Amino acid sequence: MQPLVEASSWPEPLQALHARVAATAPQEAVASSAEWREDFARWVRGASLEDRTRAQAAAWERLSPGERTPAELLFLLASLSELLWPYEEPRAGLLKQLLARRDAAVTALREAGEAESAERIHRESTVTVSTVLTRYLKRHPEALSTLVRDVPCTYDGRALRFQDSVEVDLKYVMGTGAKSVDLLEQLRSLLPDTRDGGRDKLTDFIRTRAARIPWREASEVLGERLFALATSQDGRSGMRGFLACYPNGRKEPDWCSRAGLLLARTVEVGGPPAVVENLCDLLTLFDAPPVDGLRGALGALVQSDFETAADLGHARFVLDHCQGTMRKAEPALALTLLWLEERLFRASVRRGVPEAFERRTRARAKLESLPGFTHLVWLAEECAEMWPRFRTPARPGLDGLVAWRKEVTWRMGRKPVLRKAAIEFLLWCAPDEASSEAELATLSLVRNATDRRLVRKMLEHPSPRARFRARSLQSYLQAGAGQGKHEPPPESSEPATLTASLRHLHVTRAVPLGGRTWLRDRDLEDVLVGAVGRVEAEAAQHHPQRFREETPELVARLLEGLRSELAYVQAALGSLVASPLSLSMTVHRHPEPPPEAASEIAFVVSVEREGFVRTRRVVRVPVAKLEQRGEGQWLPTLRLGRERLDALLARTEAAFCLFLVPAFVRPELWVMPARLTRALMDAQGALSGVPRDAAQGASRSLAQWLVYDVLGLWVGDERPDVIDASREGEAAAGFVVDLTVR
Repeated sequence: MQPLVEASSWPEPLQALHARVAATAPQEAVASSAEWREDFARWVRGASLEDRTRAQAAAWERLSPGERTPAELLFLLASLSELLWPYEEPRAGLLKQLLARRDAAVTALREAGEAESAERIHRESTVTVSTVLTRYLKRHPEALSTLVRDVPCTYDGRALRFQDSVEVDLKYVMGTGAKSVDLLEQLRSLLPDTRDGGRDKLTDFIRTRAARIPWREASEVLGERLFALATSQDGRSGMRGFLACYPNGRKEPDWCSRAGLLLARTVEVGGPPAVVENLCDLLTLFDAPPVDGLRGALGALVQSDFETAADLGHARFVLDHCQGTMRKAEPALALTLLWLEERLFRASVRRGVPEAFERRTRARAKLESLPGFTHLVWLAEECAEMWPRFRTPARPGLDGLVAWRKEVTWRMGRKPVLRKAAIEFLLWCAPDEASSEAELATLSLVRNATDRRLVRKMLEHPSPRARFRARSLQSYLQAGAGQGKHEPPPESSEPATLTASLRHLHVTRAVPLGGRTWLRDRDLEDVLVGAVGRVEAEAAQHHPQRFREETPELVARLLEGLRSELAYVQAALGSLVASPLSLSMTVHRHPEPPPEAASEIAFVVSVEREGFVRTRRVVRVPVAKLEQRGEGQWLPTLRLGRERLDALLARTEAAFCLFLVPAFVRPELWVMPARLTRALMDAQGALSGVPRDAAQGASRSLAQWLVYDVLGLWVGDERPDVIDASREGEAAAGFVVDLTVR
């Protein structure tokens, strides 16, 4: 007779016990079980962790599908509480397998005439399975769906019940704060398979527990899960259930902005139609102040270029979706829709689309009942014709622009509803090249306190471009101009602000300006990129001679070069305009830094821009250098510890890695997100270094990252505790760089 189990798979003290169990007849299993339990309990009291781990592996092997005797099943079920401790990762389908073995043992006992014992074993093993499952969930709450896969459940207001027998007390396994998000998401994934009697109760439990989580801690994790659904082909139904469980997300402006950006990107690159539909549907759910999903959906098309788009189908779908969900009393949205439809019509005609005229006629017919419809159509056609000319040599002349603004004022300034539509439309939709003309036309439409309140309300608009322009107009109106109470303040011979200085340079054509960012001057960004690039190139070109120096010394020399270059830029800018941008950089080096931080930089950026932008944020940057193996032979790996990255990412997501390297292809230093660095290390199976080739392919230059991401305010952690921790304490950085922009 073949042995029922390989004895060598069990720890040595259990081999004899299991052999005795395997040889027991079914009729004698219940009577012998008490003796097995005593022997097993004696082994447990003296077992080491290694023996327990080996016994766990052997037990799971015997619980897996296959022929087992009733005696062996009875022994395994009775020993589960000690054999299945969550030392390792949870087993997929754990509950289903345990229930299958329980049912097999109970059935075998009933067939052997042990009906009373079968009922007792059923009750005891159910309690044991509940204990094992609860223990796993307490340690691995994120593995709920993995553990209970394909097992029907319900919820009675206290505990989850699987097959109406196995119970899990949710209040016991639920963590606190952001730690409970994983389990709540696992519970939400069980909702489709939960019976109707408990589905509503489970939904209420998720909402109640989610409301207790500090939203600032949970929003980032939940946002990633929501947009994973939005960007999946079959995630449309899950998004509504998600926001039903986390209603605070409907008021989250960052989520609405991110959905709009994703929609814009998907439309631009011609992404999957299902993702476009998902994002459009998601944006309709953001309808509570201060977010507006409909404006977010339209904003995805406002800055798009229909002429160069590979396919206009996505734009047609978004416009149809917005028109179907638009509220009646939204003249600004109607005007924006008419303008976008006109742009789409012109692009379709150039491509020879046969139904272009019919589509424009249908779109206008749906909106012709709006007050002032004729004037709305006129302004949409005028802007669709004129604004693209600002990008060509056929730019409108000054006299023509003055005449155009007068006609806009005459047509759109007659009624409050038309002024409201035109003010938001001009501030929102005008391209950067036509920004000055749009702002001047808007000022001509501001006639009373209601119009000024509308401009002030635009400070909360979903579009950053509209908010920036509204701030510029608001500062002008707050100075008393345009209110009719007194004369506008006299213009001085010298510009009073940086914005006025740059406009003065643009009008006089002393310096060509290539568009504006929040700094209001892309040429200024080019100057900064060139300054940082010079320091970066010098460091890369001299790295072969300096790589033997200690990393902190290399970092100190690099930061000193950046400081002196930025000081030179500040002086040059001061001689160019009357009221220059104040950009200062100071470097603080800890005399006795923690061991891990002697070669880490913390960039602390503080910005105050004429009351327009106020922010303070930190970016943590560990530094690693590339070394040589021999003369001219550079190592294939940049030395960087995985534990160091994990500790840094546990503190903040605003973390990047700076690699000091020689000028391989271009004279530049490499910057890469710390999370991407860790992913490359995982992919290569490395614990103490980053492959040089992989880092080179995934990195950016220091100049582009420092100007466009750090000073451009695309990265940074704004939490005060993270900023303070970068300056002092055990987690402090060796170098703290204060970048102040005023």
